[in-house]
Amino acid sequence: MNKIDKVVIIGIGNLLLMDEGIGIHAINELEEHKLPENVDIYDGGTGGFKLIDLMHGAARVIFIDAVESGKAPGTVTIFSSEDVHSIYHKKKYSLHDTDLMEVIKITELLEAPPKIEIVGIQPKTINYGTTLSKELRDAMPDIINTVLNRIEKVYNVSST
Repeated sequence: MNKIDKVVIIGIGNLLLMDEGIGIHAINELEEHKLPENVDIYDGGTGGFKLIDLMHGAARVIFIDAVESGKAPGTVTIFSSEDVHSIYHKKKYSLHDTDLMEVIKITELLEAPPKIEIVGIQPKTINYGTTLSKELRDAMPDIINTVLNRIEKVYNVSST
């Protein structure tokens, strides 16, 4: 496998804050799917600079994260890194936007940075607890299908 083919999917979130942990819950669900050998999935925890190491050698990166979009809970919105730059100063788009924005900025300084997308999910409840809200549990099939479709259509790799 070479860099041209490598796709990395990173779920971000805090499992102790209910819907804030959606990225990690989605990664756990993706582990149940047979993914192509050129697709790696990682639990990125609450983000930070360690995410740069997880992206090493990737041509494409998909982050899965709770994103405040103002839409109905469970709504999936896809952002490119360019979209994040254009709205970053206008509103807070993510519950860990400082860390993720810094990671994206630093990654762009690399010699051959990966193409980055964020699959954002509108949370309902951010509070102490380890379970997702009913709305996000019900949205999980749509979240997983969105990620699998991104892999197949955008990145031209198939999953089963």
